[in-house]
Amino acid sequence: ESSALIPARAVPLADSLGLRLAEEIRADRPYPAFRRAMMDGYAVRLADAGRTVQIVGEVAAGSANARDVAPGTCLEIMTGSACPPSAEAVVQKEHARRRGHQVTLPQHIPCGSHIAPVGSECLDGKSVLQPGELVTSLAVAVMASFGITSVRARPRPSLAVITTGTELVPPAELPAPNQIRDSNGPMLCALARRMGLDAPLCLHVNDRPGAILQALELAAGCDIVLLAGGVSVGKYDLVPGALRDYGAEVVFHKVHQKPGKPLLFARRGCQLLFGLPGNPLACHLGFSRYVAAAIRRLAGDEPIASAQWGRLTSPVGYFGGRTFYCLARATQVGEGWDVLPLAGVSSADIYACWTANCYLTVPADARQLAASAPVAFDWIAGIPG
Repeated sequence: ESSALIPARAVPLADSLGLRLAEEIRADRPYPAFRRAMMDGYAVRLADAGRTVQIVGEVAAGSANARDVAPGTCLEIMTGSACPPSAEAVVQKEHARRRGHQVTLPQHIPCGSHIAPVGSECLDGKSVLQPGELVTSLAVAVMASFGITSVRARPRPSLAVITTGTELVPPAELPAPNQIRDSNGPMLCALARRMGLDAPLCLHVNDRPGAILQALELAAGCDIVLLAGGVSVGKYDLVPGALRDYGAEVVFHKVHQKPGKPLLFARRGCQLLFGLPGNPLACHLGFSRYVAAAIRRLAGDEPIASAQWGRLTSPVGYFGGRTFYCLARATQVGEGWDVLPLAGVSSADIYACWTANCYLTVPADARQLAASAPVAFDWIAGIPG
């Protein structure tokens, strides 16, 4: 529903790139607002075609009150300059022969050549950009030319990342024999930044219900909260209970897929909360397949089109009974795609697949996909590359 979108607000033009417009943008005057020279050359009268005329001055871009073009004379003019009212054409420098302060014009000069008439690019009041359109770098240029310094747009969602696990230490620390470095936090932040979000609020908590609840309260102002780890059914999988204490409604818990079966989704008011498995590959898939879709929805972006199809370059065997999403590398070959599966030695092996740019889909009832078989794949977080 449209109510699920993040409310629009005034955003400085410099910060609007990649956002969706929430207002119509109209031209504040005709463009160009004056008869603009489109070439470096000479502003001339048509009657002087084929004649040698006197250069009586010049018109630089931005100069005002240029002298008139009298018969038998011309003005040297630069690209972007305002043409004098009596100038009927601009002759390119390359098409004229100059000697000192005189220039010989070509025999034929088309009327209005190399002069952009007033309003020829955009009429005064013309609707140029519509609500819902994506602000590109060229759209920023358009709005800047209209004198716009702030625009109503739909901001990207704000995100919080909460990693859980007493066994985790920050990447900069040396782990004890019973500890590991946190890779999920930096990975989720990188995925969020890849989608154009601001730097997320990043928190880490040990496996204590009160600590998880406290972190959720700190993230209460964020549109989306990601909790990594603690969502399965073990003794220290405390996220579901903490979410209930937080006042969130669990919409679903567990999905029929591999990796990432324990995935959890909850809501509290307009806030969306995802419980992602601590397994790094499952955590990555949860973001790419579910969180990325929620980010696009809140920002007003169009849903990603259906999966692409490619050709497997090596076989994939699977006997799990759940839909299997395998990290892969898709490479364009001619009009199609070659898809190389990057399965590691275990369900948590991130080292064998760091070059992946997509997920290929192995149906739940498949036993093996042979090399050269057609295969569906989706880009990581919906973004090619």
